[in-house]
Amino acid sequence: MEHEPLFEPDSDITRRLEKLDGEGLELYVADLLSMFRPLGWKVYVTKRSRDMGGDLVLDNPDGIRYVIQAKHRQDDEKVIGLSAVQQAVAAKAAYGAHHSIAMSNAVDFSEPAKRLAAYNKTILWTKHELQKLYFASIYRDEKLLQEIGLELGKPASLPKPQSTFELVPHIPSPESVFASQLGQQAEQKTLPLEVRPRFTSDAPKSKSRFLFWAPAFLVALLAAIAIFGLKRVWVASEQPSPEDVVIGYDRAYRHALNTNDTSQLFEYAAQELISARVQPWIDRRARRGCILFTVEKEPMRVLGIDVRGDVATATVRKSWKQTLVCPGQQDQVKTDGPFEMRYVLKKSDGWKIVESGGN
Repeated sequence: MEHEPLFEPDSDITRRLEKLDGEGLELYVADLLSMFRPLGWKVYVTKRSRDMGGDLVLDNPDGIRYVIQAKHRQDDEKVIGLSAVQQAVAAKAAYGAHHSIAMSNAVDFSEPAKRLAAYNKTILWTKHELQKLYFASIYRDEKLLQEIGLELGKPASLPKPQSTFELVPHIPSPESVFASQLGQQAEQKTLPLEVRPRFTSDAPKSKSRFLFWAPAFLVALLAAIAIFGLKRVWVASEQPSPEDVVIGYDRAYRHALNTNDTSQLFEYAAQELISARVQPWIDRRARRGCILFTVEKEPMRVLGIDVRGDVATATVRKSWKQTLVCPGQQDQVKTDGPFEMRYVLKKSDGWKIVESGGN
């Protein structure tokens, strides 16, 4: 390695960006963002096994959260397609972020990717924005952060970010940026055996402590059982109604059409329905690199819900405009106007849609 990139300006940052592999790009950007930690910024990395489309999470000093999807360019690839934006949009909901960022060391994003990003208000970072981020971190210039789309203030209306996935604070480590390229493994730092704390047992004291803590432990256990029971009752009383499920499903379904990500549907519909009626043709469209832009022309109206025991039937009226967008092809309008849908819901632990159909 020529030098530590975070501590002296790089005369050719473009060359360095081009040398990075996928993991190296993530670590490099995380290190750059970590330079703003003294100013209140926080950087997290996501779990590799289940990152849900997000590679990094960034919180600004006022609590505005960004989730970042890094897409490394392949070989001589200069333009990044839809998948990076789709994954960034999906990660925004998964990590409770206010904004999503699709990032690449390529020169540009494709036109369909740009349209999808504009529709979902996803920020795009190419090699040019990463150059600005580099110099922003060198000089800790927050104005340059604003130029690449990061906010410094917090509108009062924004909710506090909530993530359903584990986030790990990123610790800057310039040497780790290129470790994956060189095939090196970071050494795990552990205390030598001779300096590790040693513990000795004391039998009489242990017995007396057990007699003292046993009743307290029993009381705490009973209290926990009681609280768990009350929580189950409360959760049952707070379960969404059939109307709430239908409204949530409509929102999640439009998200799936716009991003080819069906993960949000499982909260509102049975897995069998999604696997049989939704996933197959979304997969076929995704393999072609296409999306179905779906925009509400009018808010959905619930015309009626008939509940009979554990089964409910809901009829709704929607008005959508759907446009098929595929790389290298002219956009095609598929739907443009009102239509009605009928949903059948069943109640087990909660209401779930099990059938859907319309005209």
